[in-house]
Amino acid sequence: IIAENLSAEEIHGLKAMFHNIDTDNSGTITYEELKSGLAKLGSKLTEAEVKQLMEAADVDGNGSIDYTEFITATMHKHRLERDENLFTAFQYFDKDGS
Repeated sequence: IIAENLSAEEIHGLKAMFHNIDTDNSGTITYEELKSGLAKLGSKLTEAEVKQLMEAADVDGNGSIDYTEFITATMHKHRLERDENLFTAFQYFDKDGS
């Protein structure tokens, strides 16, 4: 259900990203794996921001991110970016500010 808004290409990319971050192939991403995985992707997040991201994505609170939690967190971020772009476009066309 969550992935129905994603193309097959996006799902494949997210699955590959999850497996690249899950270096011990446990099926879950730990804080350390997330931190090093984000660093490999060029992320400049601080340790506090990575912890915040981990806490937000770890819905069941077990200390790791499973595939469903990973997809859910990624979808949420994607939706926020899309909404932000939509708002920017709306402002561009809303000449009279109404």
